[in-house]
Amino acid sequence: MKLREFAVNNIKIKMAETAEEKRQIYRLRYKSLILDYDKDKQEIEGFDKDEYDDFCDYIVAIDMNTNEVVGTYRLIRKEHAEKVGIFLTEKEFNMDNLKNKNCDILEIGRAVVKEEYRSGLVIGLLWKAVIRYALTLKVKFLFGTASFHGTDPSIYQHSLSSLYYNHLSPPETRTFAREKSRCSLQQLTEIDIDYRQVKKEMPPLVKGYINLWATIGEGAYIDTFFKSIDVFILLEIDRINPRYLQRYLED
Repeated sequence: MKLREFAVNNIKIKMAETAEEKRQIYRLRYKSLILDYDKDKQEIEGFDKDEYDDFCDYIVAIDMNTNEVVGTYRLIRKEHAEKVGIFLTEKEFNMDNLKNKNCDILEIGRAVVKEEYRSGLVIGLLWKAVIRYALTLKVKFLFGTASFHGTDPSIYQHSLSSLYYNHLSPPETRTFAREKSRCSLQQLTEIDIDYRQVKKEMPPLVKGYINLWATIGEGAYIDTFFKSIDVFILLEIDRINPRYLQRYLED
């Protein structure tokens, strides 16, 4: 799969192609997805790589001044997942309703932006590339997970409850957290939600997806290895916030 490269300021967006680009991806993911959640997993030369990385596609953001990978998204199509057996997200969520839809779906994940580049520019450019990739392949649904730090849902009771009452996926596409490590999103009654607390608690990536009009699966999954609380994110291409969609399609 090819994607036309584009650049804004000193940031270039492209598909990862070289072994060096992939090495930088795994190293950046290790720092951001493992160490940021659990400092005890410190390794001299740490990499985050799993069985999907041998088959999937990657979009990368490269600082053209240093030739360094400073952001990335991993893209897993149906044919990629079939080589492993299931989508990665299926390990945490029952996706039968979504998979039974007669359409193409795409798992997006391992979203990482290097700390010094988290002004919003890089993640916005990565999203632009993801949307273009999906439209090129005529994908109808994008899905994946987004995480809250830690494993105590009570810390995020306002934001998790807000997701439950305001952003659940429709029944026909709704997914469900696996029972073995499931916690309820419904931490509070609707009247007890403090939306000032919601803004403080909600991770930026989850806020970004909600701005795109993403919907959320039923329940959250507590990932004890990564020490995170994961929520299922679903984006229907035809129902993305048009204000943002138009921005991502413009050159």
